[in-house]
Amino acid sequence: MITLKPDEAAKADQFLDEQHDRLSRLGESLFETFGYDRKTKRVSSQIRNLQQIVCSATLFADIEDFVKNQMGKGTASARDWQRVGEEVLKQLRDLRQKAMGMAESPDAQLAVRLRLARGWVRAVVSEYLFRVACAEMENRDGRV
Repeated sequence: MITLKPDEAAKADQFLDEQHDRLSRLGESLFETFGYDRKTKRVSSQIRNLQQIVCSATLFADIEDFVKNQMGKGTASARDWQRVGEEVLKQLRDLRQKAMGMAESPDAQLAVRLRLARGWVRAVVSEYLFRVACAEMENRDGRV
């Protein structure tokens, strides 16, 4: 495991903070696309799977490959992924590109990419879950 230098970590965190509105919009799009099960109040397994792969990946490409794989399956969820997958992949490409300027060595760049991806998924999933909560409040008492 590569330990980032404090300035590399700070650059990554600053970038994520600056991009928060953009990431939140993606979380909103994921909610609009995948929704949640109102009966059981369960969030989409697709969102949980995305979060899991990002948090457990040792290679950044594994995250990109997960999205591409989901888009290519012949299922109903693949059609949903096809609606949002290009934007997800675009944001991941942006993270990959940004990491190149934040660290010098290839190992450090990988560590920055993974740090960026984990911050990215936290922001995206947080917005998705916020939208779930808003929908629940609306269902419960007819407002929001």
